[in-house]
Amino acid sequence: MNIAFKTRNFYADELRLLRTIKTQKEKEANGKIKVYHFIIAGILGTGLTFITTLIPDSLWTFLFGTIAVFAFSFIVFMPYEFIKQTKNIKPFWCQLTSLIDKGTINTWQIKTKRIAVAPEYEDESDLYIIELNENEVLFLWDTEYNLNKKFPCLDFEIYEDDFFKLLGKQIYTSSEKIKPIKIDKKAKWNYMKQYGVSGHLETEKINFDELISRYNNCA
Repeated sequence: MNIAFKTRNFYADELRLLRTIKTQKEKEANGKIKVYHFIIAGILGTGLTFITTLIPDSLWTFLFGTIAVFAFSFIVFMPYEFIKQTKNIKPFWCQLTSLIDKGTINTWQIKTKRIAVAPEYEDESDLYIIELNENEVLFLWDTEYNLNKKFPCLDFEIYEDDFFKLLGKQIYTSSEKIKPIKIDKKAKWNYMKQYGVSGHLETEKINFDELISRYNNCA
């Protein structure tokens, strides 16, 4: 089945989230380390080094010397750490800015009547099985461990892969959370060993009730 993504404008809360994240990244890119921090570290390190030459060897000599070493280490290593952090943030910031300027997002709109969940057994994540129609289901893995906050629900949208990779947000919910049909997690594990693992956003031509029964028969 080809995923029927449709383009729409951002909702107000989505745009607000993107702008908030952009602001946070801008602050991180600018950094909290200022020039005067290096000046202070230099003065502190130089001053304490000078003091250690004036006083006899003691605990104070060791203490002042250690602080001086940390001060000079700050001057030497922090510029590198700052440049590395900024370099890592910049691609993400550019993608985010481009997305906001574009103003649209591709989503797959889902309206269903039933959803089942097979909880995580080891470290494979929760699996949601969604009834698309009478003889077709959709597999949705909670790979980011955040779907259960407002999901499952019967009316929702699945974000395109680029958006998911950028923000780790898989779905947008448009209805109230429901109580899903529960599949035993050990049965799920046994089913996967016997029949293989269904992929994320993979569909299967099978009746929903028949599939749930197959899973539960593997308990």
